[in-house]
Amino acid sequence: MEIEEKINKIKWCKRQNASHYLLSTNDKTIKLWKVFEKSLKVVAENNQTQELTPAGAVNGGGAPVRNPSSPHFRSIADLKMPRLTHHDTVVAAVPRKTYANAHAYHINSISVNSDGETFISSDDLRINLWNLNIQNESFNIVDIKPTNMEELTEVITAAEFHPKSCNVFMYASSKGTIKLADMRESALCDQHAKRM
Repeated sequence: MEIEEKINKIKWCKRQNASHYLLSTNDKTIKLWKVFEKSLKVVAENNQTQELTPAGAVNGGGAPVRNPSSPHFRSIADLKMPRLTHHDTVVAAVPRKTYANAHAYHINSISVNSDGETFISSDDLRINLWNLNIQNESFNIVDIKPTNMEELTEVITAAEFHPKSCNVFMYASSKGTIKLADMRESALCDQHAKRM
């Protein structure tokens, strides 16, 4: 099945340097993006005629290059060293990692952990725990898929880490329940600490 390019969820990661990082997901694939400002520079001064300006260079304008042996250069002091100047600042986004092939159903939510190292992704029946640095391996921490799909009574609609406690997360279901789980208690968090 072809995966659409639409984005379902976006979550910012904890900032660790001058760049920003964010997670985005479509139906099946999660990507980690680096978002940063990039300075665009143009040649402001060179050995071409005075008609060439930075704006002219950007718009494709130009003038013929002087011949160094021509009479316009009386001495070596007439030669100018090319100089770059700041022209504009643009925001750029570059994909750094792709986390794929871990969900059989459409991903409905992602949540970044307060530890800054892990995140969870959830589809209709499962929640996976990822390390931001490992893109080809995840751990299944919730699995509500019944052995017989005809017995399916609910699906997961959202999952979210606690904003400060890195071991605790909650997830909601189509039955209108919110379930609280603590990853310290069990590797598979199908038994819930509290129902709301």
